[in-house]
Amino acid sequence: MTTPNASQDQARDTQPPHLASPKPSEYLRMDAAQQYEDVPYPDFVHPRTNPDSIAAMARLHGVETAPPAHSRILELGCGQGGNLISLAVLYPDSHCVGIDLSAGHIASGKSNTAKLGLKNIRLHAGDLTKFPAGFPADIAKPSGENRFDYILVHGVYSWVPEQVRKEILRICRDHLSDSGIAFISYNTYPGWHAKGMVREILRHHASVSSQSRPSLQSITDGKQFLEEVANSVPETTSYGKMLREELRSISQSHEAYLFHEQFETINEPRYFHQFVDEVSEMDLQYVCESSLTFVPSQTEAMKQRISTMGALQREQYLDYVCNRTFRQSLLRRNGKGEKATDNTELSGINQLWFSTDSKCQNSDNQPYTAADLANPETELRVVNNRGTNVTIKTPTTQAALLHLASVRPAAVSFQSLWDHASRQRNAGADEESARANFGGELIQLIRFEMVRLHSDELPLVTTVSSQPQTSVLARRQAESGSTITSLRHMNVRVDEATRQLIMLCDGTNDRQQIVAGMVRFIIRDGVGLKHQGREITDPNQITELVREKIEPNLRNLGVMGLLVR
Repeated sequence: MTTPNASQDQARDTQPPHLASPKPSEYLRMDAAQQYEDVPYPDFVHPRTNPDSIAAMARLHGVETAPPAHSRILELGCGQGGNLISLAVLYPDSHCVGIDLSAGHIASGKSNTAKLGLKNIRLHAGDLTKFPAGFPADIAKPSGENRFDYILVHGVYSWVPEQVRKEILRICRDHLSDSGIAFISYNTYPGWHAKGMVREILRHHASVSSQSRPSLQSITDGKQFLEEVANSVPETTSYGKMLREELRSISQSHEAYLFHEQFETINEPRYFHQFVDEVSEMDLQYVCESSLTFVPSQTEAMKQRISTMGALQREQYLDYVCNRTFRQSLLRRNGKGEKATDNTELSGINQLWFSTDSKCQNSDNQPYTAADLANPETELRVVNNRGTNVTIKTPTTQAALLHLASVRPAAVSFQSLWDHASRQRNAGADEESARANFGGELIQLIRFEMVRLHSDELPLVTTVSSQPQTSVLARRQAESGSTITSLRHMNVRVDEATRQLIMLCDGTNDRQQIVAGMVRFIIRDGVGLKHQGREITDPNQITELVREKIEPNLRNLGVMGLLVR
């Protein structure tokens, strides 16, 4: 296997806070709860908070976890509940609880859960520093079955005062089950030094250019000002390069996200070793990150230095090498089971499941096929959704990737994947050694984001029924927008025609009714259809074309993870 064609920024999944508390600032004074009423936080879904992903990473590191499908999930700083609502739909036998400081966010979330008819989720507005007082007894009593298997704290920890950070850790300590895992994300140094400089520039510019509270207009003005600053600094200087890189980053981000990231009164990154000290003081134990770290090329001296370190020290030094800006760490209560493994081979891979969204291509950039697999001279290029690619030369790994691509979006267990791939193993090769090498290459593919890791089989439908049905959440979202949450706990963007198809697949319409509905949509909205280079306007021809395309389009809904049983 060769290394990727481009490096990857491990901090790219950063998201801003859902929860904050007021505190004086040298630049701005803002009321934390009110600012979320003024500028609602974007209702993002965060894939790494999926208990399936969390459980897979913990098990990879030797820590057993509760089955996500039947778990109790608590999200602190849940915002409008979009992330938790997705999990409640994905795991109907789970019990989900969300807490947020903003009453407006919670009211919006409750309205959405009522419209969806969800019975396994409860949202509460409240102050974490007063927890459990003022909260219903069934979620606040830290005993027995009322403990939580997964506690999610995404985009909160760096953006609240020290008192609230301690309360977050206390809640994790007191309310995690014996096999429970907490997910906490936070900004980190050394990478955040540059981002912090830009934040101070934007905050100061807002304070001197406006007498009122910051608003979304402050972000627009700030980006324009930052561009002026960047253009005033030679691109060849390190400062000029840094400014342009940060400008590119904020230009690609949602403005409401930027508002909270840049204008929150508190935004306090920390080094990883500081975070470990904080959690240790609360009798919590660091397990691992929510994803495997891709590490850029290192000198032999650095490789040797890191190889002799313990797990925690190694993590900190990797941050120095990667210039990491953001971490998503998994924690557990101290003294509960064995300590997470420090084994860099990650032998827990044998009990996990795998899927891929990546494309398999040959050296001519054509789809890689079984015929290519039969030719030992043919290399397999795996290309992920970000355009990064790696080249696979090992026959067993080539067979595994081709198989995963053929069954996407389904997940395959390690044993099944090995059984399928090992048919390509050289007859004289030692099976134990070949299996270990196969696992090692899978780990590398996970690091490069070519393969996804799962704790179990995914609850996805890949075969289209006679009356196909999309999830109730997908149908509700399709009524109002083009961003749809899949049953893989991921957002997908769809066009107008796909929105209509999602809404028509409600479990009651057969093929004929779906085709008729799509034809009505095309004629009603004047959607242009072309066939062999010419516009089609005749209703009969439109019907024929829709009927011809309906099966692949329905299968595509399954590939996107939108169909339910």
